[in-house]
Amino acid sequence: MTVDLGGLITAAGKWDEAAEEFGKVEKRYRDSVEKITLNDIWRGDSSDRAQIKFAATRFEYQAAQKQAKATATLLRNAHEQFVELVQQLKTARTDAVRAGMKVSEQGNVAFDYTTLTEGERAATRNDPDYARSVRESEQSWADHIKACVKAVDDADTDLKKDLEAVVKDGKGGGNDATPGTGFNGNADLVTKADERQKQDRLDLAWLQKRDNETLDDYLKRLQRDGMTRLTGNPELAKLVSQVSNGAITVGAFTGALTASGLYSYKLVAALKGAETHAPGTLISRTINTRLAGAVPGSMLSRVPPGMVTALTGSDEAAMMGGFMRNGSFFMPTASEANLARVASQGGIANAAKAAGWIRGAGVVGGVASTAYGIANLATYDTDMIKEDPAKFATDLTGTAFSASMTALTVAPNPVTLGLAVGTGLAYGGALIWDNHEAIGKGLSEAGDWVGDKASDIKDSVTDGAKKLGSALNPFD
Repeated sequence: MTVDLGGLITAAGKWDEAAEEFGKVEKRYRDSVEKITLNDIWRGDSSDRAQIKFAATRFEYQAAQKQAKATATLLRNAHEQFVELVQQLKTARTDAVRAGMKVSEQGNVAFDYTTLTEGERAATRNDPDYARSVRESEQSWADHIKACVKAVDDADTDLKKDLEAVVKDGKGGGNDATPGTGFNGNADLVTKADERQKQDRLDLAWLQKRDNETLDDYLKRLQRDGMTRLTGNPELAKLVSQVSNGAITVGAFTGALTASGLYSYKLVAALKGAETHAPGTLISRTINTRLAGAVPGSMLSRVPPGMVTALTGSDEAAMMGGFMRNGSFFMPTASEANLARVASQGGIANAAKAAGWIRGAGVVGGVASTAYGIANLATYDTDMIKEDPAKFATDLTGTAFSASMTALTVAPNPVTLGLAVGTGLAYGGALIWDNHEAIGKGLSEAGDWVGDKASDIKDSVTDGAKKLGSALNPFD
């Protein structure tokens, strides 16, 4: 934390000056020495041998320039990285102290009991859970600081390797007749490799999608890698990802089987002649029923009719989707209307009015979810399907279930009900096949994690969010 890094920049400047001087010498050598072997005055075997030797010497002057410039680049890159890593260490120490820790000059972390009240000190002696939380907090901060120190040490080790590599003369190229004994004419390759590592360290390359990832895998990795950068703790990021995916799987599994069971009942009722209502319209029907029976002068009676219609859908607009059924003309309510039929017979504006904001949001969400599912399936190739057929089956049936639910929301009828039931059962079965462990552990792990870890990572997440925000802000 106290090292003076300015010497790296000073040294880099000196190496640039050295490269410039080597350049001057190389030009003088070219014009005053090598030149005499390139005209017709000196001929014969001695001239031919001298030309090879002179060309090799000039090549070494050129290689020396490359080596000096490469060394300067390595030192500047190292300075930039060290400054950032040392600042991360200083920030980690500051955050630890702010969280109630004492940090020694050797990086040892201990809870600062002097900041506690007498009652809190008694709790640390008598309450095992409190004492355990203190120990875990100490260990967490100690690990965080050790990780920051290790990052500096790793960068230092990498710099040492690069500086050793940049001075090694390989087989050479061009007119290099002194392989292994001269300057490194390929020194720029070392700096290019270092630049690539720098990009990986400092840029947001992790945001790019990889060739062997589905869209769903890509987003999950973004969640995991983003959490790693927010907290500086890859194990914590892994836990968050596992618990999140497990909880999402539990929710999807429950939703699919619940929908299948509910719509199986509704399908039977519809086949017997009962009306079919679109998903998500139960609240709308409840509101409309209560408003219809509102006592004059009550709060409900004062609700503007236009606002209610905008939310729950217009029965008047829904009538544009009327049709003949069993020899008589059927006039659907807003919750029963086939929006596609309303649009074809009365225009898109009437379809939107019939849907209302609540149902309309369901349609938009369903279309977006289905589009995402199709885009995710499009990222699969044959090898990916063979490697994990259970995952592909889950994504395929999940997309089909989303599409059938969207179709049911747009056009509630026995056909779309049957599709929702069938795809829901298929999706639930695929989830069991693909995620049986997550289904069993998701909710319990989520509860345990929230209880034990949330308070410990709050400060780390806040600090990490600021860092990521700074990285994403071009004006910062």
